[in-house]
Amino acid sequence: MKLILINLLLIGTMAYTSHAQKQETIRVFDIESFMSSYREIRSDTMVYMATQHPATSPEGNMVLNRFVKQYIQKHFKSSIQDKVMVLCSIIIEKNGCISGVHILPTNNTDKGLEGHVKEALFASAPWFPALQDGKRLRYKTYFSVQFP
Repeated sequence: MKLILINLLLIGTMAYTSHAQKQETIRVFDIESFMSSYREIRSDTMVYMATQHPATSPEGNMVLNRFVKQYIQKHFKSSIQDKVMVLCSIIIEKNGCISGVHILPTNNTDKGLEGHVKEALFASAPWFPALQDGKRLRYKTYFSVQFP
């Protein structure tokens, strides 16, 4: 036990010595100023991912998935034959409207299909907003659409 402790002390001393010889600069920053930037975030612009009652689609995700597929077939006259999944993050505002859709990168989608999915989600019905202690919040969730 003593031998191991001595070896650890020697290794730590050598590491400190070699670090000091390199003349590297150690940066020290003020944590108070760093954290103050987080205090300046207004609660009405904050996006939450965990709440007491998360935002939900009015008819559920299965119906929303079917709506997106039908919207693409109706408006873009395209039929997808390959098995493809489009994964996206969605921001739902306090009033239930979708304000942001970001398509997450996958290996099996084309950019045209991703754009169609975005447009279909923006055309979908408003969601039930997220609630925390009875207060409506902006909410971020993930949604996937699988074709065909």
